[in-house]
Amino acid sequence: MQIVLHLLFLVIGFVFLIKGADLFVVSSSSIARKFNVSPLIIGLTLVAFGTSLPELAVSFAASISARQQGITADIAMGNIIGSNISNLTLILGFTAVVMPVAVRKTMIRKEFPFLILTSVLILFFARFFQANHEIARFEALILLAFFGYYVYRTIRQPKDLDQIEDIRVVDVKKAIALLLIGIIGVSAGGYLVTTGAEYISIQWIVSTFDVSVTKATTLVGLSVVALGTSLPELVTSVMAARKGENEIALGNVVGSNIFNTLLVVGLSGTVVPLGLGAEVIFDMILVIGITLLVAVFAFTKLTISRREGIILMMLYASYIVFIVVRGLGAF
Repeated sequence: MQIVLHLLFLVIGFVFLIKGADLFVVSSSSIARKFNVSPLIIGLTLVAFGTSLPELAVSFAASISARQQGITADIAMGNIIGSNISNLTLILGFTAVVMPVAVRKTMIRKEFPFLILTSVLILFFARFFQANHEIARFEALILLAFFGYYVYRTIRQPKDLDQIEDIRVVDVKKAIALLLIGIIGVSAGGYLVTTGAEYISIQWIVSTFDVSVTKATTLVGLSVVALGTSLPELVTSVMAARKGENEIALGNVVGSNIFNTLLVVGLSGTVVPLGLGAEVIFDMILVIGITLLVAVFAFTKLTISRREGIILMMLYASYIVFIVVRGLGAF
């Protein structure tokens, strides 16, 4: 009965996360436009932040829970790395299958190098900067400083570089109400997903398959939680492709990964150290490799084709099989 209850927590939590993130994007974009904030800034900051809210809520809730228990937040880091892999493979790949993804030269010159740099930086912090394999508070603060630079650089870009899809706009009073509802929904969803995932990993996977709590928590974070928190990016990218604005998909994925790596890891790491087992460190190297592969796809004819989209989706399927087998102790 308990396992059914916590599975229900997981499902309801994902619903709250997705709907809460959607309300946040609509309301914050409406408020920003009321004050004449440019569409470019709305797209590269508010929309990217909105689709990354589930990762932030889950990771932050996991960090608070870990701090109360006096342990490192392993599920938080697993969620972030798993979400980044899902974004680059499943989400971008599926979107390219729906419609080939156009790539702007500015993405290749600026966004991809910055994403690769931040991925290498977090791996350096985790593996080489200290004896313990974790993201400590001072390292998290450095990541937040990089995030501040990214936002500043985005705001400083000329307005005519990019255009984004039309965003549904509501009046200010309604926007403020939706903003509050969205924040509450994301917060509640983060709590429910974390509670359900922790119970499933500890009470079910550990007892059924005789693996360690750390391995079980990492497996759940990299797979179920990561996929669930990536659903807003999937919806946004596919809807953009269906509207013929498929180039937005790549910007959404890259922007969300930068937000995850810098803002989500940074804020979560200020609460409690983020634990990094050997599995997560391997997956961080995998993120860098996949990012380079996507950059090569993007550079070729400035398009990610349907065939390349299928390759990315096959990579995601292979990754899921690999982490399940690894998590259950075969590797």
